[in-house]
Amino acid sequence: MVLGISIRMVMEYISKKKGVEGLKKFFDYVNEKSVLFTKESDIDAKAKYPGYYLSRSLMAAYRVLGDDMMEDFGRYFGERMNISFRGLLGRLPPRTCMQLIVFNMRKYLPIFHTGYRTISKRVYWLVVSRLPKELMGFINGIMSYLFEKHGGVRDIQKSVGEDRIEYTVRL
Repeated sequence: MVLGISIRMVMEYISKKKGVEGLKKFFDYVNEKSVLFTKESDIDAKAKYPGYYLSRSLMAAYRVLGDDMMEDFGRYFGERMNISFRGLLGRLPPRTCMQLIVFNMRKYLPIFHTGYRTISKRVYWLVVSRLPKELMGFINGIMSYLFEKHGGVRDIQKSVGEDRIEYTVRL
């Protein structure tokens, strides 16, 4: 199940960048197969919806925005995820930071599989899979924003697969 806030963030960005005409195109693309929703107020931010609502919304956003704006869209989405890497005594430990990233990706974007593994005390392997090629820029935008917000990332190695993006992050 997908939180309605995730779908609302998609609609907000499209209305912000493309205006009313872009939002009309977005609704047309979302409702091609069957009618899901026809206006922004149909989606309650606190309600839970089936995963295909978000999937169709993201694919419609790709069709409206184009490939060049998807990374910026991902950064916008990452800003709205409200992740804080600060604790009472400063920055959280590396493992906790990775857990926060994975938890929030699973909360806001449950249609993608997100996981991590510990390589060493400060090096982690993070993967986002079950990812259509059209949305790779979107996920890359989210992750680049989160790594910048963390501030303690020393090195990132990215590997793009057929349906996945793998990051090796040194904190």
